[in-house]
Amino acid sequence: MPMTPGLRAGALVLLGALACAGCSTTLPSPPQTVGDGFPGTCLPSEVSWPSDFLESLPGETEAIGGTIVGLRLEWVDSDFAWRLRSADTRLDMFGERVEDPSFGRESLVDVGTLEVIATGETELTEAEQQVNGSSAYSVAQLSGEEYPSPLIVEMARVMKDGSPMWQLTMCDTATNELTVTTLD
Repeated sequence: MPMTPGLRAGALVLLGALACAGCSTTLPSPPQTVGDGFPGTCLPSEVSWPSDFLESLPGETEAIGGTIVGLRLEWVDSDFAWRLRSADTRLDMFGERVEDPSFGRESLVDVGTLEVIATGETELTEAEQQVNGSSAYSVAQLSGEEYPSPLIVEMARVMKDGSPMWQLTMCDTATNELTVTTLD
C-alpha cells in the first residue's frame, strides 16, 4: 500500500522527534575572551573549584567523554557555568569505534553541582589532541589555586615550542585581576 503525502509528512515529523528525544539544550558559543560578561566578579557564590573536582569528574558525568583537555568559567544566562572540553570516542553507524583524535565533547555544567546544562560534539585543537603531558587535575594541583583566591577561570591546552602545554588563567577573587601562566 503506497504512503500518502500526509502520512509521509507525519512519519518524517515522528522520526525527527524521536531522533531529538535525547537532545539537550543548545550549547552557546564561548565568549571571545576569558572573563567576558562576568557580573563584576569572578567568584560565583556557589562554585566547585577545579583543583577539587577534576580528579573525580571522569566516569561520574555525561559532561565529558574522556580526558579533560580544557575548562573555562563563563557567565551564561545570568549564572556561572563551567565549559568543559574533553576527548571523546566517535562511533560509526554500527556502533564501532572510529579512530579520530580530533573528536571531542564540549559541555556546560552548573558551577556548584556540576550538573550538565548542555553538551555537544566539538573538534579538538592540535594541542588538545596530544596525549603526552600533564593531566588537567595535576596541573590544577600545581597551579596555586586555593580558596578564596586565586581561582582558575580557564585551563587551555596550547602548543608552545612544538609541545603541548597548559595555559592557565587565574583570577584574584578580591580584585578580579586576571593573570595568565603556562605549565607543562
